[in-house]
Amino acid sequence: MAAMMGTGALALWIDVDPALDRETDAWYIEEHMPERIDIGGYRRARRYQAMEGAPRYLTLFEADTPDALASPGYLRLVGKISEQSKRIRAGFSNVARNTFRVRDTHGRGLGAVAASLRLRQHDGKNTAAAHAWLEERLRAAMTQHAIVGAHSLEAAPHVRERMDAVRVTGVGDAKVEHVVLIEATRADDLRTLRADLFTTEALAQGGWTEDAYGLYALLYEVSEPGR
Repeated sequence: MAAMMGTGALALWIDVDPALDRETDAWYIEEHMPERIDIGGYRRARRYQAMEGAPRYLTLFEADTPDALASPGYLRLVGKISEQSKRIRAGFSNVARNTFRVRDTHGRGLGAVAASLRLRQHDGKNTAAAHAWLEERLRAAMTQHAIVGAHSLEAAPHVRERMDAVRVTGVGDAKVEHVVLIEATRADDLRTLRADLFTTEALAQGGWTEDAYGLYALLYEVSEPGR
């Protein structure tokens, strides 16, 4: 089984008002993540905290397909949110969010730490060649010590458009074109991998511009019952 569940993913990078940090933690655990898993179509949700880089938090949702991310159940959730949710979301800043198609995925299980690379393809570059280069790097990553997963996520903007058409908050969140996620058991192995395969110079040679890099530790995971 590949480490990503399904072919759809929603990722969100945020900073949180320190005054709301503890309440936000509880909200994610008790309400936000479970309610999305329970609506159907969503398979797993994970929340991470930055060890290096920014923003401070990364949340990742996995779904059967990109279209399942904007299921009728999900659209009902984001079209009418609780007063607590509004208060907590008002404490978010530096928000980047998008819906994605899982283009390439390797591995099995979850890593305790993950590297997040937010990328843009160079203007005028060959799309097929850029993705082939990236996918070769993901395969190479899986041969390295303690790497347990390597994933390439390509934006699915039509799905986000359906979400934003009914959202109460977050319509102005920054968008992300492409994401590489590398999972491992230890942070030092991700640092080694970064220096070996995913430097900004190497990415540029492969046809990619790096918008943001972060190293994140897993805080919490919830998945569909029976998974």
